[in-house]
Amino acid sequence: MATAILHSLKLGAYTAIALYVVFIAVVTIVSLNHQLSASTSASAHTSVVALDRAADQAKGRAS
Repeated sequence: MATAILHSLKLGAYTAIALYVVFIAVVTIVSLNHQLSASTSASAHTSVVALDRAADQAKGRAS
């Protein structure tokens, strides 16, 4: 009986460790994904602002 209890505890510990590893992996991936998408959108926004300024300067020179 004691062997069955120890086996059950080991199985529970292995399950808990596996779930913890999966949780850390998911949090890391979501965090990296958020940072990548935020930097991409910031970069795109900067490019649009630069293009708008260049267009305004070109209009000023043309008139």
